[in-house]
Amino acid sequence: MNKFGIFLIGIAFTVSITACKYQSANDKKQAVSSSANQKKSPGRIEFSKEIHNFGTLKEGEVVVFSFQFKNEGDSPVLLTRAETECGCITVKYSKDEIPAHTGSMVDVIFNTAGEWGNQIKTVEIETSNGERKTLRIGAFVENKNFNIDLSN
Repeated sequence: MNKFGIFLIGIAFTVSITACKYQSANDKKQAVSSSANQKKSPGRIEFSKEIHNFGTLKEGEVVVFSFQFKNEGDSPVLLTRAETECGCITVKYSKDEIPAHTGSMVDVIFNTAGEWGNQIKTVEIETSNGERKTLRIGAFVENKNFNIDLSN
């Protein structure tokens, strides 16, 4: 084989090696780029319990239950609103973002003043993603002002 033929083979070999290195680097860039562009799932809250029964209470008692939840999404979530159906319920919750895969709580405070009999109250929670969850509390409230003798 002449010198020119060996020279061409050398160039072909160099070009193929360079092309492989370039392709390999390009593949790595695409892999990093595609993993960075993958969408993270939005934050979503999952309560461990959505209903709580306080049992029998005396009128005038103030009781609290902490509803525990976890952000099961891959992005932070924020609780933006807690709506109650009556003034006898107060809700307390963190105004900070809840990071992905961490937990927090919603405290529901029930003031039984003026209540009597079976009570079921709801609290609607809304997140920054528009997700809504309904929490419920229940109790039987004994109130001496509303004792009725049904035996007659």
